[in-house]
Amino acid sequence: MVKPSFPFLIGLIVTGIHSHSVWIPEGNFAWEVANKCYMVLKTEIPPKAISPDVQNLDRAKMAAYGRESAELRLSSLDCIRENIQTTDSDSNLAEMLKPSLLSGFQLEESFFLSEWRILLTDNRPYPLTPSEIGLAKQWLESRNEIKQEIFSLTLEYLSEKNHISKRERYLDLLTGYYGSMLRERDKFLLSLSVESYASYTEALKLRKEKSE
Repeated sequence: MVKPSFPFLIGLIVTGIHSHSVWIPEGNFAWEVANKCYMVLKTEIPPKAISPDVQNLDRAKMAAYGRESAELRLSSLDCIRENIQTTDSDSNLAEMLKPSLLSGFQLEESFFLSEWRILLTDNRPYPLTPSEIGLAKQWLESRNEIKQEIFSLTLEYLSEKNHISKRERYLDLLTGYYGSMLRERDKFLLSLSVESYASYTEALKLRKEKSE
């Protein structure tokens, strides 16, 4: 079992946010280096909404989570750059790593389906209403768009020849995307009825406890 599998999976189940550090599944090119460079969040993102209500979104806390997530992603990429073995100093790391990163990206999606199934299941005391299912689909669409942007920025950063000079720019961009992902999730969760919200977040909590 690869070292980051469990914290990575738990993080997906609880937040719906894909891996902060770069994660490459075992057997793919550079998976051992990525495993060595994997880092986890110091501050755990809660299974419930971060904000008290949809009119008072806690943007400061989301920004802090987003900044830490972005820093971890760039730090893991920097670590991979330093440790990967290439025969050509001019090699495009983005091209070399894209198949491996795509493999991880796709596997992250399969893990996220665990949360999605919990969300849509009727096997809860208060399953989602038809209107809440519509809200869930809107959240999924925005989440997927943000996730794709993060993946694209990951490849762009790897393709930079002088990445150090561009690091702050990528840090700001990724911070914004991670913060947006948390904001969209909060807006969705806080739009649910009290009963649906409590039923769903309790199911996530139980799933997390079983995973641990």
